[in-house]
Amino acid sequence: MSQAIHGGQVTAAAKEFGLSHDSILDFSSNLNVFAPSIPAAAWGQWVAECTRYPEPDAGTVGQRLAHIYQLDSDYVVPTAGAIEGLYLTARLFSGSNIGIVEPGFSDYSRSFESVDCQLQHIILPPELWYAPAHKWAYLLEPFDVVVLGNPNNPTGSMQARSELRQIFEMEWRRPKHWIVDEAFMEFAAGHNEQTLLSVINTFPSLIVLRSLTKSWRIPGLRLGFLATAGPVERLRKMQAPWSINAVSQAWTKLFLVEQKYAHLRRTLEELREVKHAFEAQLQSVPGIRVYPAAANFLLVELIDHSLNANELYKELGRRGLLVRVCDSFCGLAKGRFVRLAVRTRPENERLVAGLSAVCAELIGSVA
Repeated sequence: MSQAIHGGQVTAAAKEFGLSHDSILDFSSNLNVFAPSIPAAAWGQWVAECTRYPEPDAGTVGQRLAHIYQLDSDYVVPTAGAIEGLYLTARLFSGSNIGIVEPGFSDYSRSFESVDCQLQHIILPPELWYAPAHKWAYLLEPFDVVVLGNPNNPTGSMQARSELRQIFEMEWRRPKHWIVDEAFMEFAAGHNEQTLLSVINTFPSLIVLRSLTKSWRIPGLRLGFLATAGPVERLRKMQAPWSINAVSQAWTKLFLVEQKYAHLRRTLEELREVKHAFEAQLQSVPGIRVYPAAANFLLVELIDHSLNANELYKELGRRGLLVRVCDSFCGLAKGRFVRLAVRTRPENERLVAGLSAVCAELIGSVA
């Protein structure tokens, strides 16, 4: 199976490996496995929503998002996942000189390739992945717009808010605009002190993308938002009506309230603790290097040349373990990297056992 663009292709993997859908543990998509669940009764109530049009502009959703994330609702545009916000901003900057910081989410490139622009990849070497941004900010000077994932997918690295503010305030004022994807920000420790949402008033040239699908574990509902004090009205005019469907709007009424958000924050704390244990266990697996991450996944490099990411994917897939091959990420060596989502402790232990066995077998087979 090709994993050229996205993870989470469980149905295709089940067919590929001759397994049932429910027997596969998905470590390829990065979701909060401890997120508050949707009560069965809610689905029954939401059936009626499918027979009615939702709000065309999702105005009520925007107000709820603004309240939960402590924003002025005038600066919030609800979107069908962070991905819609990304493609809207790509259209906004058609004709511009765009720089994408790599490695990064593949759809950064795909979104700007869909418009007429000058697109270049700013490929950071591994020694700069975790370096403060001022160490490589000089690479950004030629661009009108820079796209950055923070925390970054797939490396898991994160830039401090103070670091990015320093760059925004530099006298040379290039790039002129920033698109910062914070889809994984809520998974980071101290995220309220690091998110750029609190400084959008100060920097109107900044657009922040956020996702609810990962932290709340609702990828099928497609819900996110963008926030900016700059071209917000232009972005609203560019967005199609009814972008947020009726069921997603109904979900916000039940979940975007203080009690549920407090529950969510507790689950994110639990997930961070589980991630630390998972990372420590992975360190014992032969032939790999585990990179630290601020988000809910870990990037793994196959440092033993007996190992190959696609072969590892197949061997683990036969065991019902689906991992993300990272060949689609610009700036990562082909066949050398996989990404692992953090799941529950027992599930993580099963992955570690399977990965350890497969690596040992593959390394031993060529010894």
